Amino acid sequence: MLFRILDPQTKANQFWRDFDRLNDELTRSILDSQFGSASNYPPVNVYTKEDEALVTCLLPGIETDHIDINVKDNLLSIHGRKKAEELAEGTEVHRREIYNGEFHRTLELPFRVDQEHVLAKYSNGVLNIHLPRREEDKPKKVSIIAG
Repeated sequence: MLFRILDPQTKANQFWRDFDRLNDELTRSILDSQFGSASNYPPVNVYTKEDEALVTCLLPGIETDHIDINVKDNLLSIHGRKKAEELAEGTEVHRREIYNGEFHRTLELPFRVDQEHVLAKYSNGVLNIHLPRREEDKPKKVSIIAG
């Protein structure tokens, strides 16, 4: 942040708040591109149904023994490391956009997970994690008695 003007009373200050927000986003983008960021790695998709969730992670080039998955209540943690590629002596990096190193991602799911029945499959760089909902957390249909 270069500077902030904190007087919310005038509309002119909305301009400065927007300016500060854009400045923060630009600075973060530049720093992430220069130094890398693991905050959104691995990229994930999360799908839910009434009785389960499916989390899909892109983890190309990572060996399964370098991936740890932990589930507790409604939190899923994916932790691991991607080894840096070995470069021949005298090679300079011109551009590096592919993340390597340690990563940790924790996702909050909309329900508690049955930890005993979690299933994870890894194929072609894609990790699919099936997370069944605990039986006691599943919605129950309530029948109505007439009269």
